[in-house]
Amino acid sequence: MDVTIFSIVINSLLLLTSICIILICWFYHRNYNYWRDRRIPYEKPFLFFGNLKFIMRRSFWDFCYELKNKHPRDYVGIFLAWKPALMLQTPELARRILVKDFEYFQDRYLYSGSSDPLGSLNLFTVKNPLWSAMRHELSPMFTASRLKMITELMNMNAKELVLKIRRDYINNNKQVNLKELFSMYTSDTVAYSVFGIRVSVLKDQDSPLWYITNHMVKFTFWRGFEFTLIFFVPAIASLLRLKFFSRVATDYITKIFWNVAKGREKNQTSNYKDLIEHLLKLKENLKLPAESGSELADNLMLAQAAVFILGSIETSSTVLSFCLHELAHHPKEQEELHNEVITAMQRSGKDVLNYDELIELKYLSSCIAETMRKYPPVSFLDRICNKTYKLNDEVTIEKGTPVFINVLAIHYDDKIYPEPEQWRPERMKCSGDSDNLNFTYLPFGEGPRFCIGKRYGMMQVRSALAQIIAAYEIKPANIPYKVETDPYSVIMAPKDGLSVKFVAR
Repeated sequence: MDVTIFSIVINSLLLLTSICIILICWFYHRNYNYWRDRRIPYEKPFLFFGNLKFIMRRSFWDFCYELKNKHPRDYVGIFLAWKPALMLQTPELARRILVKDFEYFQDRYLYSGSSDPLGSLNLFTVKNPLWSAMRHELSPMFTASRLKMITELMNMNAKELVLKIRRDYINNNKQVNLKELFSMYTSDTVAYSVFGIRVSVLKDQDSPLWYITNHMVKFTFWRGFEFTLIFFVPAIASLLRLKFFSRVATDYITKIFWNVAKGREKNQTSNYKDLIEHLLKLKENLKLPAESGSELADNLMLAQAAVFILGSIETSSTVLSFCLHELAHHPKEQEELHNEVITAMQRSGKDVLNYDELIELKYLSSCIAETMRKYPPVSFLDRICNKTYKLNDEVTIEKGTPVFINVLAIHYDDKIYPEPEQWRPERMKCSGDSDNLNFTYLPFGEGPRFCIGKRYGMMQVRSALAQIIAAYEIKPANIPYKVETDPYSVIMAPKDGLSVKFVAR
């Protein structure tokens, strides 16, 4: 009798296992034939991973780069694990998705769930209609008048940056990690821009923002894995309740935000011009659903502070690192930039250039723009189709389908930018900060959801570069010219931080 029962249990388990295997095979067969059934060229998927089997070994930046070489066409189907997604690779299609037909593509694809309020409510991730309201309320933080005031602080920090370079990397002959050095510089600026705190990690002071930054921009294997799931497999990110910002960074931002807020309430001071003051006033006037309570308003404020810190530090430090790397390998272009900066300083009679004077440095702007053309911090722009959309006579994008713009396919198109692997600032000499060059230049995105902090970031980079190039000649360090990307980082980052040699002028 026992043998009979055991046999029945075993047979039942085998049957159940067989059914599960059949269902799984059917599910993957149906999903992985999605683009073939629609006669759309696609990247062949790998079981369970789709086209993501490279994760934690290579960066998504490298994936986008290789995809445009392997599939040099207007669009190509890909699979994010089991989810079919469409990658678009031309300026015209980018214009349609980001601007012309924005009503179909209002939200990003990445995970932004209620279990992660700071990760889901910030301006980068939050969905419409809350996104529209927050965007409108935060735009006044980035007016020209505010930027002119903040540029003074950026210049002060840039001067400290020059001193630290002399102290550590010339006098003490240390090898510089550019990514880390520029993260310190941007951290000092954002400490004041967000919290009104004047503290300098560049002076070796104990900076609360530097503590946060270390947990935000240093991608370990686990943080890289979390970010990959959040951006590309949001269903699993939701199941695992992953966090956009690390728990340590979240707790510390929350603590410092409310400490500063309570201190100002106690002292009854309101003459600050930083982000926290703007957010506290916004909280008083923000119209939210009656049932949402005060917790939603509090989380909205914290989320904006957190994403501003991450965006300000991560992208600017990356652009500065790559720009110095290229200048070190292009002495002729470096000398032209040096002459432009020195001439402007002689004309102004000062060794620090203000907002308007920095804006007028056209070759400096060209060097920055060409760096972001060759090394865009974000290699893709993601959207989710919120209602069925006809791309052309052959392609209809169904509701719920992720749509990606391959920025690298556009930035490295040799019909747009001849010899795209070459760093040539002169090709950007006629562009301005607000010019997308007819959608052939998209480092900040475009359309209603373009990067709100674009001008802030550009000024932060300008200020540092002007001071460094006036004080030092930049020479190559003993590292390869071709840069390896960090496989753990979803955002473009150099694998080993990059390095150069500084020589006092």
